[in-house]
Amino acid sequence: MLFVKRTLPLIITFISGLIMILSFFSGPGLQNIKSLEEIFPQWIQIIMTFTMILGAFSLIRFNFQKIARKQNGWGYSVVLLVGFFGMAALGMLSGSWAKFDPELKVNDTYMCLEDNKFSANEVVITSITTTKEGAKIVEVKNIRPDANGKYEITKVSADKLKTPFMSQINIIQQVLFEGVFKAAQSTMFALLAFFVASASFRAFRIKSKEAGLLMFSAFIVMLGNVPLGNLVSKCFTWIPLIGSYLDISAIKEWIISYPSSAAQSAILIGAMLGYISSSLKIILGVERSHLGGEG
Repeated sequence: MLFVKRTLPLIITFISGLIMILSFFSGPGLQNIKSLEEIFPQWIQIIMTFTMILGAFSLIRFNFQKIARKQNGWGYSVVLLVGFFGMAALGMLSGSWAKFDPELKVNDTYMCLEDNKFSANEVVITSITTTKEGAKIVEVKNIRPDANGKYEITKVSADKLKTPFMSQINIIQQVLFEGVFKAAQSTMFALLAFFVASASFRAFRIKSKEAGLLMFSAFIVMLGNVPLGNLVSKCFTWIPLIGSYLDISAIKEWIISYPSSAAQSAILIGAMLGYISSSLKIILGVERSHLGGEG
């Protein structure tokens, strides 16, 4: 049992890591090994699919247990599960359109989704053409006339045509995704902006020369990104000799292009060295935290 839980995963990790290193550094003469560099990412996608399924079951089980035990915040678990199952059902229904109606026919009536995806018009198919890539382009005519009394004729892709039931499913899905999920996401990031501002205020407290340099550089960069910076630069032009050099936008670009870029390069090099070190420790079995135990 210990072999299956510990030794076998370490052997698989070592062999996989060694193959990826050899495939990356192999030349044209080692095409069999080089081809593994394209095959392994496909395996990773398959494994990630199973981990997503496992994560979904774990999420459902955890929240059901929380609701059953009436733990603190169990109401949020109810909302989470309702949203999870609701969006999953809508996604599976909207993705099964080809099974409901595999063939489009001229003179058939369908609902055509608008570009905003929140409404649909009843249309009739007038002609169907197929592109060289195999995609279907459908010419449709609105059944109801517009404000001028004309029946609009447009060309749309076949995936925009739905049955009345499927059009309602797609509209509900888009309303929940755009109107609820994206709105909640925007709200969350808006709240994070206040935390970032609070952290910046604490970081800009001048307690040393380095902190003062940080605050001064950040102030110049922020000032150079707003119209006020141009106004300040125009005020500096009246200063003799050095006034023409006190361009806030130019100073900001210099700070970003040279000191900031140099610091970012140093950080990236250090991060890459740490990444290589951690990868070697995992491949050689020194780091074993990914097996569920202590590293």
